Amino acid sequence: MSQIKQIEQQFNFKYPELYEKLHDDGMLDWGEFGKNWYATYWEKLKNNPPLLLFANYFEILECKRIVEEIEAFKDPEDYRATKPEFQFIPFAITGGGNLYVFPLDKQQNGNVPVTLVPHDWEEATVLAKNLQDFIFRKMLECVAAFDEYSKLKDGVLKTNLFNMLRTHKPYLSQRQVEKLEEIYNRNESELSTTGLISRDELKEILQQEIGFEELDKEFVYMG
Repeated sequence: MSQIKQIEQQFNFKYPELYEKLHDDGMLDWGEFGKNWYATYWEKLKNNPPLLLFANYFEILECKRIVEEIEAFKDPEDYRATKPEFQFIPFAITGGGNLYVFPLDKQQNGNVPVTLVPHDWEEATVLAKNLQDFIFRKMLECVAAFDEYSKLKDGVLKTNLFNMLRTHKPYLSQRQVEKLEEIYNRNESELSTTGLISRDELKEILQQEIGFEELDKEFVYMG
């Protein structure tokens, strides 16, 4: 039995179908985290990027850490304990410790939203209505800002982008793939100082392509 199946049984829930497919395809395998992770895995992974390897503020969670975070959400003594009506299943984390979660209680019509849960604030933010749209969003956001933390700034921007697009195509719609191809193909010499697209264009695309009533809405999650 796989580790994610064990987690499902332990906490009595079902992962979104796309997440299970990503797991089965090896897209959740970032290697073993630790102080030597970059030296050990980066050169190998960047040629066939697993889930959102080049995305800003995104690192996959190992299964052990997922269990720990679920238990923390359920522990009334933990500072991040959720209200009883919420069921958060984390799957990734930002460098600053904020969690990307599936809020199973918000599932509608087969769509489980992706929500950002901060480690030091009581309000969570809905980022997409499902995992597919979240992947698309993060693949756009990584070219809307090239700051000192960008994992794309190693001199081979286009190579990294199209490697990521190649491995992620099976998990996106054709329309989303075409939009990303158009943006990733833009001439670097005509870029703004911040990225391939501006923040205003990013916001416009998100509303057009993945917009729904709850997009970017905040809600209090702490108990």
